[in-house]
Amino acid sequence: MNRSTRAARLLLMPLLASALALADPLPAASAAPATPTTDPAFLPELVVPGQPLPQPRTETLLAAGAKGFLHTTQDATFAWTAYDTGATTVVGAYDVGRPDPGLHGAGSDVTIDTDPHQPSKVWKLRDMASGTVTTLNAPEAANLGGVYGDAVLADRYVPVPNAGTVMLGSMAFLRATADGSTVSVPITGWPDSGVVPRSVSHMGGDAKEAALGFFDDAGKFRIALADTHTGALRVSPPVASARSASASWFAGAAAIDDSHVAWIGDDHNVHVLPRADLAAAESVIPFDPYDGASSIGLSGDWLLSVGRPPYDKHDSAVPTQRELKATPIGGGDPVTVMPHASPTIAQAPDGTALVEGGDTAADWTVRKVTAAGGAAPSAVAVNYKVAPDSYRLDSLNLSANVLSSAESGYVPSMGFYERRVTPGPSPTVSAPRSQGAADYLGPNISCGGSNALCTDMVGTGDGRVVHFSSRGLVVRQDQNVREINTNGVRIARIVEADGRFLLLDTSPALSWNPSSLAVLDIDNATSGTPVATASTGAGTIEGGRLFTAGSNPGEITVLDLANQQTRTVQTGRGCAVTDLKSARGWLYWSCRAEGSAGLLRQDGTSRPIEVPARADGMGDGFLLYTNGGDNRSTVVDFHTGIPVTSSLKTRLNPSQLVNPWSVDRFGGGLVYGDKHQNLHLVSVIAPGTTFTTVSPERLLDTRSAVGRTGTDKVPGRDVFSLQVAGRANVPANAKAVVLNVTATETDGPGHLTVWASSAPQPTSSNLNWTGSGVTTPNLVVVPLDDAGRVMFFNGARTGTHLIADVFGYYV
Repeated sequence: MNRSTRAARLLLMPLLASALALADPLPAASAAPATPTTDPAFLPELVVPGQPLPQPRTETLLAAGAKGFLHTTQDATFAWTAYDTGATTVVGAYDVGRPDPGLHGAGSDVTIDTDPHQPSKVWKLRDMASGTVTTLNAPEAANLGGVYGDAVLADRYVPVPNAGTVMLGSMAFLRATADGSTVSVPITGWPDSGVVPRSVSHMGGDAKEAALGFFDDAGKFRIALADTHTGALRVSPPVASARSASASWFAGAAAIDDSHVAWIGDDHNVHVLPRADLAAAESVIPFDPYDGASSIGLSGDWLLSVGRPPYDKHDSAVPTQRELKATPIGGGDPVTVMPHASPTIAQAPDGTALVEGGDTAADWTVRKVTAAGGAAPSAVAVNYKVAPDSYRLDSLNLSANVLSSAESGYVPSMGFYERRVTPGPSPTVSAPRSQGAADYLGPNISCGGSNALCTDMVGTGDGRVVHFSSRGLVVRQDQNVREINTNGVRIARIVEADGRFLLLDTSPALSWNPSSLAVLDIDNATSGTPVATASTGAGTIEGGRLFTAGSNPGEITVLDLANQQTRTVQTGRGCAVTDLKSARGWLYWSCRAEGSAGLLRQDGTSRPIEVPARADGMGDGFLLYTNGGDNRSTVVDFHTGIPVTSSLKTRLNPSQLVNPWSVDRFGGGLVYGDKHQNLHLVSVIAPGTTFTTVSPERLLDTRSAVGRTGTDKVPGRDVFSLQVAGRANVPANAKAVVLNVTATETDGPGHLTVWASSAPQPTSSNLNWTGSGVTTPNLVVVPLDDAGRVMFFNGARTGTHLIADVFGYYV
């Protein structure tokens, strides 16, 4: 890529500030001054999903309502998803330590919209289907016991005299009145003395009744159904004790529908009572005590059950979850409804039950189980698929557009992988190609107590990768692995590699700061003797030269590794150099004590360029700062001699013990992994193109029929094309354009994908938004087809308005 192209690209950056600061209402596109050198725009990314594991990712089904269901998510939150659209709304954090039945909602679409453990006694109920929020004022010393329709069950505790503990003193349903006040309806009709038992188990319920389990004064277990409107109890005679009945909750161990109440007993069998007559005789469905039911549900006259899941089997290519079985409550043999299911079942108010499962991890879907006409229950998928977890990214290295990774999670296939990367305006990442598992340390060793593999997987720039193994240092290319002779040199970490030369930190054990360096020639298979050493921790290698901090302030020593000749380069600052990096003829130096840093050509021919200190990585013409401010990492592009700062969409971890990243020292990109093990390719430089800026102009605005017929919102899952070439001074021979795309007036969460109509639709997104009524912009570089068009896909299940402004084009 020529320097004029890079300069032209930098001229684009300040123009994006005004477009990305869009608010509601959105202004028309307009030019912005070209003087600022810092732009808040995020650098464009290509998101590549991680390799899916054969074992499904399971979510906990919390409740099923008439319009949707509550469930946990991959991000330790709980959410509500609509049956018909599949649109998901995150509600709040999920406490895995308290999976109380009904805590987040039971048998309806209403849930608690505030932390149930908060000290404040203001509880907010949120109807997820309608969006209505109701505020309830709880009495002092009350704990949230569960949400049943539009009522909250509040447990109030009182001190035990002379004991220093508390016991359950009363239970009441709280409900909002028309004037916004809160009415409390106490639960009455307790047997024996009429006093609330000291311990009551929440067993679930629905909007009509809450199911409770307790021991009476005689020590006998009973089940009671409490009317959520009157508080009146219907109590069973003594019945079989429920599993975990001595605790305040037992998730999955009970189920209630319009016809039955079922629970898992301490005898491991399932006991069932008719809901209309709790005094009737129990039906007992036997289960093997060593292979009993983990979770139960009801569908018509059938009992649903999922067996206890086995221990994790990372070497299994098929789901290890147990079958979902249905057993006639009146007696009979069980039938298999699904081959594999997660161990949670949620009852819906229409008599169906919700489960999660499938044949494979790729088919893992939430399904409604229905028993109709006396036939055995069947499961039908709703519009929600649970994406599987991905291989864990233990380590990444990007060198000369070759992405190497170490990945774990599925034992037979864990090891090393290689992908080919093409950065630029239309970046691509090839499918992963296995490099085998030879000399793979494994995640517990490499990414647990030691960061050997995580941070020290280093590319040489010529297709090879160096890393630690149980044998020491090895170099691998494709599936060929060779041990590097280190001749007893103690290695704290791998600093850098460049061709045949490897720079190592040889500091003493437990040293907090690097203090000594050594260079090995990895193509010299016999010697193992360092070709150079240095008594400093600041060093870098490139082009057969070792650069180290000099003995004098402001001095850098340059050693030619071929002839062992040295020279010095001056930083122009009188401070001791504590950090050095290099890439494509440039040197970065930093003085920790003074907080200053700069850039200069390795041959000393350029004027110094001042940049921020504490850079974490360096590529061809740019620096990466993991702690860039505003809780994001930043990239400083210095190609023109004027540093320009842009932000990444996330903040990278400098230690790389989680979410690894890598900067390509030999190219214009960087890559990082996120918490879901997706790969993000960031093209800092677009090689081999010429960029031309244009005065910003709006090409698409669905609110005012610009670029698309009509002013309706773009429907969910809709695909349409937009003509770009021939408009806004974009010529017919343009190959790609820079657009600022915006979703506004959204009706729900979703994502947008933009691509050339001549290419297959990508599986990754260019823009993501989190809810309704939001405005979210993003910068995209998208190729054009031969007719000069791009395609838009609204990946949401709901409608949104879309806007696109053009800022320049590539030819």
